[in-house]
Amino acid sequence: MRRKSIAALCLAALLLGSGCAPAPIVAIPTISHAIGEVPLRVAAPEVPTGVDPQDGVLVAEVYATALNAAGAKAEVIEPATSAGTAPADVAAGKIDIAPVFSRPAMAGKLPAAQSGDAPQSSDAPQVLAALKESLPSGVELLNPAKAQDKTSMVVTAVTAEKYQLKSSADLAGICEKLVMGGPAVFHEGPNGLAELGKEYNCIPARFKALAPTANYSDNSMLWALLQDDIQIAVMSNSSPAIADNALVVLSDPKNVFPVQDLVPVVSTARVSKDVQAVVDKVSATLTDGEVANLSRLAQDRHFGTLAEAADAWLVQKGLVEAGS
Repeated sequence: MRRKSIAALCLAALLLGSGCAPAPIVAIPTISHAIGEVPLRVAAPEVPTGVDPQDGVLVAEVYATALNAAGAKAEVIEPATSAGTAPADVAAGKIDIAPVFSRPAMAGKLPAAQSGDAPQSSDAPQVLAALKESLPSGVELLNPAKAQDKTSMVVTAVTAEKYQLKSSADLAGICEKLVMGGPAVFHEGPNGLAELGKEYNCIPARFKALAPTANYSDNSMLWALLQDDIQIAVMSNSSPAIADNALVVLSDPKNVFPVQDLVPVVSTARVSKDVQAVVDKVSATLTDGEVANLSRLAQDRHFGTLAEAADAWLVQKGLVEAGS
């Protein structure tokens, strides 16, 4: 009877939009490390175009904080220095847990149709399968997070109304009147400016290299967009700036910008099944909306460090208890 009551409460909460909080992560004796033992090293992922690099560090801090709550000492270390090296670094013992975005992790290893020449949003499962197949011995792919990143063309509501913009295809014919802003790599890299011109006949009047940050600094893409210094921004769909500023995301009917899965890669020698279960629990909570909420917390001046913001998010989601 008690289970039925709990189920009814959960259903009511879901109908109200709040949902039932997961059981909090607590210390698990089987994964507690002895004092002085080398901590598990969690690397920040290399982020796709349009994602604030800080968000990658935040994701790593979330996994590390959850693992510490479970009794496994963990620390965040610098990310891989070049694309596609995280799995090899895990195999070499430099990293124990590497949350990666699927396509950067497969840099140089995917067929052209999956790596840039003709990307398809629907091929995300195939990219994950290829990543799993490519992993070195002693390295395992865990469950992907619910969050998926996709680079998008974003405009203000005013610009969308002025030019009747709903799709990237609507940019043809007016793109030469507009200034675009985005990460410098978008100007020269694959699935960037050249692909936009080829598929949507969009060649902007000018391109400004700007940081994909959701703040109001002089080099921020968001600030430039809101000030109308640029009219099109290359932004991740998970950026909190979109909802917070009522920005308009233009659809991508030709799938110029492929979907990126966020998925942890781990060392089987160092990461036990119990530890993997904790990582999977965090991944199941990391939706697109929650990545945006995590980013918002990091921008809150109440938190002095990214680790504190990550802990606050985990407490907010009921994954860890306050003060654990």
